[in-house]
Amino acid sequence: MTPLQLTAGFSLLAAQADRPRRFAILAYSGGKLAVDGFEFPVVVDLAGLEAKAVSVVLDHETTTAATVGQTDTITNNGRSLMLAGIVTGQSSRVQQVLAQADAGHQWQASIGASVELSERIPAGHTVAVNGQHFVGPIIVARRSVLRETSILPIGADSSTQVNLAARLKAATSSKEQSMTTTMTFEEWTADKGFDAAALTPEAKAFLTTLFDAEANSTDPAATSSATAAALLNLRATQSAEHDRIGKINAIAAGHPTIAATAIRNGWTAQETENHVLKASQRMHTPSNVIRSSDSGTTSQHLSAALMVRAGFSSAAEKQFGARVMEESRSLHGSSLPDLCRAALVIDGKDIPHDRGSMIRAAFSTISMPVALGDSANKILVEAYKQAPASWRSFAAVKSAANFKTQTGIRPTFFGDLDQLPPGGSIKHGWANEETYDWHVNTFAKQFQFDRQNIINDDASVFTEVVPSMARAAARSLNSLVATTLLANASSFFGSGNANYFSGASTNLQASSLATAIQMLRQMKDAEGNLLDLEPAVLLIPPELESVARALIQSTEVSRDATGDNLPTGNVYKDFAQLAVEPRLSDSAFTGYSAVAWYLFSNATNASVIVGFLDGMESPTLESFGLDHDVNVLAFSFRVYQDFGCALADHRAAIRSKGAA
Repeated sequence: MTPLQLTAGFSLLAAQADRPRRFAILAYSGGKLAVDGFEFPVVVDLAGLEAKAVSVVLDHETTTAATVGQTDTITNNGRSLMLAGIVTGQSSRVQQVLAQADAGHQWQASIGASVELSERIPAGHTVAVNGQHFVGPIIVARRSVLRETSILPIGADSSTQVNLAARLKAATSSKEQSMTTTMTFEEWTADKGFDAAALTPEAKAFLTTLFDAEANSTDPAATSSATAAALLNLRATQSAEHDRIGKINAIAAGHPTIAATAIRNGWTAQETENHVLKASQRMHTPSNVIRSSDSGTTSQHLSAALMVRAGFSSAAEKQFGARVMEESRSLHGSSLPDLCRAALVIDGKDIPHDRGSMIRAAFSTISMPVALGDSANKILVEAYKQAPASWRSFAAVKSAANFKTQTGIRPTFFGDLDQLPPGGSIKHGWANEETYDWHVNTFAKQFQFDRQNIINDDASVFTEVVPSMARAAARSLNSLVATTLLANASSFFGSGNANYFSGASTNLQASSLATAIQMLRQMKDAEGNLLDLEPAVLLIPPELESVARALIQSTEVSRDATGDNLPTGNVYKDFAQLAVEPRLSDSAFTGYSAVAWYLFSNATNASVIVGFLDGMESPTLESFGLDHDVNVLAFSFRVYQDFGCALADHRAAIRSKGAA
């Protein structure tokens, strides 16, 4: 998490005789901030800001003596952040701050937050945040958490003005007494131009703070100035909010659900229009299609053409359908510059005469980056599916919600059901639990599609690089599973677990296979109950492949003895699936063996588990435009996958050493 400090105006309000002294802070107005530690200006996305009640302290000190008070009202309307609360501090330091406030000193507040998720907006790109539009380069703090608020003598932002009202005196003039006793809150808000009955709870709480301050102030000029500044901001905010809601209702006419969501979530008019357009397109075309009204060509046609060039025609037809494939046929043989030109036509952009400018313009459209990213992603997933993965035959697949250590539970058998006699009571069963730990890690690589590749019509990134990255992801997972299996943590496969046998006769042959099958079928839980496991997968290194195929695929076996009238059929034919993993005998892996072999029951019994973050079993590809990195002129890709592996239930598999 990255720390973030915001400087804001701090108003210390006067106390009433029967109420504690209060403060008000306009913490953030939704604009750009110059923040230490960030390369570019920062915009905090208020829609992603988690703000709970926090303490207000002096100079970032977290001591009792430095504690001024605590916020009790937080107003986040998606465009600005306002805080208000009560003064509770009793220390001499706090009293000194109050005394200086009464003497006219203007304090400022420093708002501390932690940035948990940020997005870099490249130069020239526009983003809508907090009801405003910003042009990159900027950093958008998409998810952040308010941590603390401090009072400072001088803040980093010299433009903020803080008005500190004086403490209520013991007596006031008769005119002032008349004003404070005769004007109600409803009358006061009406005088300021607000309808008290129509106020939101947040706005009402904020105005109540100002009303209390003005009603009890002994310095009307200072208090009036503070109130005027606060009301000006509130009016601007409410005006902008009414304007936003009006535009949303007009744009989303006929889409009440979108309108309600847009108003509730603080969407801008542009964001609402995008959702309405997508909803309208879904009635006719898939949501990721960008269509040209003139040519009828869409981003899907570009994606299909790129996949055809990469040699994934079948996958393209499966993804887009026969109609799109037929409509895009004229593009299948197009060069990459021609596809760039088509992207400009789709988006209705002018086509520059200079080829370099034309290519750069194409990458600034929506269609070309969408087509490149979409086709590369589909090629990646298809190539990943085609890559060998022996673990899928014997490992159970799990999903992890995060990168923390996950605890898997192996519930043991808790006894057979008891016969229930007439009028009898059902007995309580019992269940023991055994656990195992596992977690996922991130595996990643990046590569670039240079501008020269496009000019040279070099599509190798789609024909070679992306498929290679997919195979690399598959190999990484295969290696992790083999490493985990061979490491045999805590003697997972051991005689103590009744799932391991060794000796000169344990090499892969009919008799040792019979032993493994018998061991698996007779496997019991901790309470002595049979688990009814059946053999499903025979896992071997390449050195044993010919022996294994002969054992489980031959129709008959040759017998040396004659005259015994025994059948010659192969009793092990097709009794289990054969899985060959070359890493089992690779000297690069600790614990490798060319003679050891494994017999697994069904993968759902979870002898081995493979886990993926959020259940994403395929790698993810993300793409970035030409202006992502000012040092290179390239379209960049990064591929990553989050996975892990662990040994789970020792009862669900048998290992043979294959030697003495």
